Amino acid sequence: MAFRQSKYIENFDDVTRLLRNLPAEELLEPQPTDHAPALAVRHMSLPDYVKHDMGVDEIGRLSAEAVISQYESAAKSIEAMGAELIDCAKRAEKMAADVKLAIEFVKETADKYREEAKSIFDRIEKASLLTIEVRETCDNMRRKIEPGD
Repeated sequence: MAFRQSKYIENFDDVTRLLRNLPAEELLEPQPTDHAPALAVRHMSLPDYVKHDMGVDEIGRLSAEAVISQYESAAKSIEAMGAELIDCAKRAEKMAADVKLAIEFVKETADKYREEAKSIFDRIEKASLLTIEVRETCDNMRRKIEPGD
């Protein structure tokens, strides 16, 4: 055939020019089809929520199947994302429970620090009172011991 020349076709204008130069009988000549395998028409199983209408031609059915396939795939991805979200929520709940335990530990620790602070406070005040008492006792003893009173 004339359009199978060794010259490269680089753009649409080259194709147009080659087609204009072909004789009409070559344009109408049947082309061999052994170069490509026949397409195996695969009918997918449709989801339960759709069904083909009677009278829809092959192109309409295939187009509808392709669209429903894409939407169904997206819906399954959305469901998978929902499952991941549930998993995240469960982990968040566990973390929240762990945080509650940590907060309880922090409160208990703070209470123990307060108890310890009170104990130290009381010991310091008792020591101060004891020091005052010792000083007074010493002063009284000194007065009793001092000559000249």
